[in-house]
This record gives sequence, C-alpha cells and structure tokens, in this order.
Amino acid sequence: MSGSAWMLGACGMGVGPLALYLKGDGWEVSGWDDATGSPMELQLANGEVPLLRDPWAAGRRPTVVGRSSAVKPGHPALTLAEGHGVRTLRRGELLAEAVAGRRFVAVCGSHGKTTTCGLLVAALASAGADFGYVLGGLFRDPTFPPARASAASPWVVAEVDESDGTIGAFSPDVTVAVNLDWDHPDYYRDEAALEAVFRALFERTRSAVVIPAGNKRLERLVAGLKVPVIRVGEEGDYSCRLVQGGHASSVVALGGRFRAGQFNLPVAGTFNRSNASLALAVTHFITGGLVAEPLARWRGIRRRQDVLFERTGLRVLADYAHHPTEIAALLQWVRETHAGRLVVVFQPHRHTRTRQYAREFRDALAVADHALVLPVYSAGEAAVEGGGSDAIVAGSAHRLVDDRRGLPALLDALAEGADMVVAFVGAGDIERDAEAYAKVLRRRGEGVLTADLPDLVAGRLSAGCVLRANEPLARRTTLGLGGAARWYAEPASVDDLVTLLRAAAELDLRWFVLGRGSNLLVPDEGYDGLILHLDAARWGAVTDLGEGRFRVGGGTRLKELCGVAARAGRAGFEFLEGIPGTVGGSLRMNAGAMGGWIFDVVESIEWLTPQGRVRAARRDCFDALYRDCPQLHGAVVLSAVLRSPAAEDPAVIRGRMDEMAARRRASQPREASAGCVFRNPEGDKAGRLIDASGLKGRAVGPVSVSPTHANFLVNAGDAKAADFLALMREVRAEVKARQGVELQPEIVALGREWKELL
Repeated sequence: MSGSAWMLGACGMGVGPLALYLKGDGWEVSGWDDATGSPMELQLANGEVPLLRDPWAAGRRPTVVGRSSAVKPGHPALTLAEGHGVRTLRRGELLAEAVAGRRFVAVCGSHGKTTTCGLLVAALASAGADFGYVLGGLFRDPTFPPARASAASPWVVAEVDESDGTIGAFSPDVTVAVNLDWDHPDYYRDEAALEAVFRALFERTRSAVVIPAGNKRLERLVAGLKVPVIRVGEEGDYSCRLVQGGHASSVVALGGRFRAGQFNLPVAGTFNRSNASLALAVTHFITGGLVAEPLARWRGIRRRQDVLFERTGLRVLADYAHHPTEIAALLQWVRETHAGRLVVVFQPHRHTRTRQYAREFRDALAVADHALVLPVYSAGEAAVEGGGSDAIVAGSAHRLVDDRRGLPALLDALAEGADMVVAFVGAGDIERDAEAYAKVLRRRGEGVLTADLPDLVAGRLSAGCVLRANEPLARRTTLGLGGAARWYAEPASVDDLVTLLRAAAELDLRWFVLGRGSNLLVPDEGYDGLILHLDAARWGAVTDLGEGRFRVGGGTRLKELCGVAARAGRAGFEFLEGIPGTVGGSLRMNAGAMGGWIFDVVESIEWLTPQGRVRAARRDCFDALYRDCPQLHGAVVLSAVLRSPAAEDPAVIRGRMDEMAARRRASQPREASAGCVFRNPEGDKAGRLIDASGLKGRAVGPVSVSPTHANFLVNAGDAKAADFLALMREVRAEVKARQGVELQPEIVALGREWKELL
C-alpha cells in the first residue's frame, strides 16, 4: 500500500512517527499540527515531512488524511479535507492499513507499551535484523529515529492503542501484551468492554500471543486460544531471573527457550526487567536466538525515567507515567535503585481518569515521603465533578500546588539537609516543570557534567568560528532586555554549523538561530541552550543572478537586500527596508510590512536540517502563514533565491522606500521595542483594540504601551522581562474584558511557551 497522506496532529508522538514510517515506505507525506515546538517537529524536518496547513494549495493531492484522535470532527483541517472528498482515518486505522500484508508485531497494554516497543526495536537492531517499526515516542539516542520502513523485510513492530478503539483494526502476526488495567472510561462503558477488545485482538493473532507469566487477567483472556501463548518471566516459557540489580543495569539468568546463560541488561527495576524480557523473547522468536549483548543499542526513551540532573545528595527524574499501576511501578523502581527521601510532583492526566482513580492515585503516591499534586492536565476534556486534583489529595498528607511557579522554592525547602530524589510524573506538560527545575539547579553551578559543548566540538570547528559561554543577549535584541545564553556561537561555515548541531543533539541541548533580535523576548533567566548567529560578514552576501533574481545569504540584513535591489533597478523588496531583521529570520517568521510578505518574492530556499543535512526546495513546498513558516521550524536558513516582480527606475524605487520609511517613522515608536507584540485578530487590528481599551501609556516599571502605536510595548531603558510580561498580561486582560477578544502573542519568547508565561 502506498499513496499520498496528510497527517493531522503530526507533531504528536502518535501521528508523527507514523508519518515518518509512511514517508520511508514510499508515500508522499505532509502534516499539520495546531501546536508547534514539540521535539517531533525536528524529526519531521529531518525526515522531509513538510508541515502544510493546506496541502492542496501547495500543489499536493493527498489520497488519505490520517489524524490523531484528538483532532475532532469540525476541526478546520478536517472540514478542508472533506471539501476535497478525501478519506479520513484515525492514526490506528491508517497504521493497520499500512501494515496489512506484513508480519506485524503489535505491542499493546495499559502502560509500558512505548518502553517495551523501544526495547524490542533495540534488541532486533542489536541482533542485526532487518525490520520496520513505528514507536510512540522518541529514543534518547538522537541517531535512532522514531520510525523506520524496510522494503526488504516483512516484519514491522509497532505499539497499538486501545484508548480510541482503533485496536480493533489490527490482525497481528505476533501480539505482545505487556499488561492490562481498567482505563479509558471516556471510551469504554465498563471493564468488560475493554477486556473484550483485547480478547478479540488475541483471537485475530496468527502466530503467537506473548504475555508476562503470572498475570491473572491476561491468563484469563488467553484461555482457550487456538494460537500459541508464550509466557515470559521467572517461571515462563522464556525464563528470566534476576541475579544482581544495580542502579542502572541488571544481571539476569536466562533459560527455558532462551540459550541458558547470564546476560547484563542496561535496565534496572522489576518493571523494566519484565519489559526487557518480553522484548528479548520476541526477538528470539523472530530471529531464532540472542547475541552476546542483546540490548547493546538501548539508550532509553525520552520522558521515561529520564535523569535530568544529578549531584551528590540530589537526583531529578521525569517520567510519563499517568495510570496508578504505572505510577506504583515507577515509584517501586525508584525505591529499588535510589537511596534517600522521595519527593513526587504529579500532574494528573484527564478529568475522567482522575475521577475514576482518585483513591488509587492517592494510594500510589503514598510511597513517596512527599507528594505534590498539580492541577489536572485536561487533554481537551471538559472538567467533571470529582475529576479535579483536590479529589486526589483529600484525606491525605499530599499537597495541592496550584501555582507551579513556586515549585523550585518548595522543592529547595524539602531538599535541605538530606539525600533526595525528585520525580516529576505525568503525561501532560509537566516535563516543562521538570526541565525548568533542572535548569535552576544547573544555573547555580550544581552538579557534575561529564561533557559539555566545548568538549564535543574541540578541534572540529574552524579557526573563524566564535564560541563563547554566558553571552549577554540584551544587547543583541531590539527590545534590549533579558539574560544571557549558556552558549553563543558564530559559525564561519556550513561544517561549523553541522558540528555544533550534532554536538547539541548529543547533549540534548536546545538551540536557536538569532538574527538581529527583533520580534523576540529573552527571559530574565536567559537561555539554557545554544544561540547560533549567522553574522553578515560571512553569511550576508547578495548575488545578482540576473533577470531580477538574487541569491541572498541567511544572515543578510533586509535593509542591505533592499539597497542592492534598488541600485539594480529591481522593484518588489521596498516593504522590507524598515524591518530590523535578517533574511533567515524573516523567512522563519514570514515577515511582512506595508501590505507585503517576504514569501511574495521567494523562489527557493536552502536550509540545514537539525541533523546537519543541506536541503533545498522551491516556494510551493512552503506554507507562508501569518508570521510563521512551519517547514522552517528547527531549520537553519543558509540562503534563498528571491525574485523581483518588475524592473523600475532606481530613483522611483528609492522614492517609494523613502515614502514607506516616512510612514513608518510617523506610525511606529522610535524607542526600543520588539515590534508588534500581538497578532492581529481575524478582521481587526490588535493596535486598534488596545487603543480602544484606553491602554496607551499604561506602564509597568520602565515598559509602557507606546502612545504612537498601541501594539508596541517600549523599553525606556532599564526594563526586565518580568516587567514586559506583566504589562502583556494587563493588556490582554483589559482587551478581553473591554473588547471580548483574547489577543495572542506575535513575538517569540526565547526557550519558553506563551501558555506558561501569560
């Protein structure tokens, strides 16, 4: 099966890997997601899966639309697809069609699916097997993609999801059931209905059903199957017995159908060993044996028992667990492998699950010395009676934390004078709290890093490349405020860029390309990552290609481009003259002014992917949205070919530029600013709404709403990012109260999400 697919919710961990698998299997694939910034976005960019809001407008003709179950009927993208008469399938349904006719290994269960599937992928890869796979997450190893297709092998491994009923579309060759607990009351009317879909899946399985030995519920559901049932565990058909457990590894004795012997596995804890033994059993079943190091390729899964920070006496972990049984297993692992007090920060996932399992969550968290419970992450659900976090903490010593901004101080107080493990647990956006706390600790100079950026790039950068630590960023932005960057680099060549990006990937270090710093807010705490700056001296060349075409470097200042075009008598670039940015940044943001947009003059773009691959594409491969180009997320723009629509007298062009400059001076403030702060709502102007709300001149400290243009917040000279944010919040609240419109930010908050800040 092959075709053309448009994948909705492509930045999520379910749809994104499937998009990459289809691309590798020969499909033409594009995607879309209302939310950006996910790590999956970089994987899509590297896999050449463009994000297109309207693929038909870009000249593509999808034959099927795959969607996340979170994309509900009535969504504009689905309406668009329906208007083109295109068939729409949920993620599970499309995966089932894509693997039909293959020898499919389905990994299922209530929790642990992604880890077990990842362990199986790593075990098969360690054995040198050829196979395809679709993971529901990201490997910690940045060189290991979340999906792969194989044209030569019939085997495909993937996890299948029971939460939306699409599990019923699969007829696997091998089914691996990790466990089964009552869950998803929003979809299944009762426990029996959930069990029935698993029993039906087992009955459709062709070669073998693999389960952990001793699981009573699964034993009941596999009773009487015609297909062989393989049990894995200490007393199973495939025997795995613990010999010695360590902090991060285990020595196990294998037996039964395994070749007898002791093996060192890079996993620790009862739950992880069980998952690993299932993966090894299936690997043995498929390949006929095990290699000496059966999990040599295993580095773990992101958001599964991630160690974010470590020093003597303190360790910070993050994990995706969101079901009571899963949380109990996680905390058991922590107790087995880590000494000291245990503090858990838990974010419940979905109101219906919280209502159903409030008591079980309370009991699971009782293993901790302290449990801090955040508000429920709704995942799009409406609140329900009894489905709030207060139901979990009721009648217990657990503590409800409504204001997440106070978490670092609260955790610091709990950490005084004792060894401690802090575990951030949940499937929502709690990972940001975990990362923020780890950054606070690193910023204090705590912890021991075995390697950092200079260690990984030593001797590999050119003599002209600049690399500095703790670079102040305020002077590099038009707003003139904010903290420092952990690392700052000015690469002198594409090779320098590739070296820096690959080192950042190895360190899991975020990075950002900074042009002239307009449309950007740098937080007071700075940026805990790598800033890349393509300086004009090396990356700002403008080459006249003739016939109105110009090749411009990613670091070219827009003012310089306009000047070169005007002198050559080529019109169409004048509107860019007053924008304080570079070509690379303007393409990423689809910069515009005076009724024009930079994508109006784009012929093609050349860029560098996060994995260091140079790519080029014509204009019709890009979505030019309002202040956004999704295809360039996670990219470094190297150059672009821009085309002038017409030749004209240079004096006339210069006159038009002067006229636009005069209009800009009359309508925009001269004080330091980031440009227009808020997006224009449909059919209106943000500046008009702010002005109509009587907010011109409103100030917080040195930051004020400009009396010249209300959508500019200007810095009088000694402002903090906190002042700027406080004024943004006031302006949004007043406009919402007075005009009934909630303004959305247009500028970028470096390293942060606006929903965290406003």
